[in-house]
Amino acid sequence: MPDLVRDTIFLALGGSQAHGTARAGSDVDVRGVCVVPLRERLSLFGRFEQHEGELPGPLLARVERHLRARASGDDGLALVAVPPKTECLVFELGKFVSLLAAANPSALEVLFTDERDWVLDTPTWRALHAQRQLFLTRRVHQTFVGYAHAQLKRIETHRAWLLSPPTHEPTRSAFGPPGAPGDKAYRAARKRWAQYLSWQAHRNAQRAALERAHGYDTKHAMHLVRLMRMGLEALETGALNVRREDAEELRAIRDGALTFVELSALADELTQRMAEVAPTSPLPEDVDTARVDDLAVGLMLGSP
Repeated sequence: MPDLVRDTIFLALGGSQAHGTARAGSDVDVRGVCVVPLRERLSLFGRFEQHEGELPGPLLARVERHLRARASGDDGLALVAVPPKTECLVFELGKFVSLLAAANPSALEVLFTDERDWVLDTPTWRALHAQRQLFLTRRVHQTFVGYAHAQLKRIETHRAWLLSPPTHEPTRSAFGPPGAPGDKAYRAARKRWAQYLSWQAHRNAQRAALERAHGYDTKHAMHLVRLMRMGLEALETGALNVRREDAEELRAIRDGALTFVELSALADELTQRMAEVAPTSPLPEDVDTARVDDLAVGLMLGSP
């Protein structure tokens, strides 16, 4: 485990705080990047890729100071003085650059986070940030659509459970004896049952109320629309806009402004639009692997 206080080169607000869709009481997501010592980068058994969990005290204090400073400003964002709940994810630089090269939406959001949401930055981070356009490619078509459709799949699954919840645990006898053709169906039914129980047990109370009121998970809907719009904008303009100008509309979607039928139609429309735009996008087809490799190695060798 690295010394995050020593090794972190970047921290920023993430999630709703970075998108501009947060409200008072929203969780505080923090995303970051670190450069670990060479020994840990090369270790066969102790290799570090990311930290997920609590931030060390000095870094959490930075987040709190940033939130207080933002609360005293006038940028139209939720006023947050102290994190009600802070979730942290810090990537090792090599892992982070690999994700960027693969057009991973979560990693790209970190790289393109609005500078007003930066909590900590360093010369190493700024050198990477200055080359951020290297990582915007037409691959965002597949990755952003893929992430958005994963949200839609969850929405559809949860909607099915809301409208027609399972009534009993699958039994072996209902699918025939072990080794029978029904084995695969039985395993699938058991898996769905376990997923349903987990969903019931861990649902956020506020989201559950929205689901009951609107018949589907409106928070997933908000993320679906945001992801597809971000991907479309990147393909059309070559820019990835993390801080959303459509934040008010996205919050309305989270509050149930769209019916499920309207959401599905919008998802289809955005999917089709991205497919039409991608072939003529100003973005390159893929990353220049040699340039990305030189950049990553140079950054890691140039850090202590």
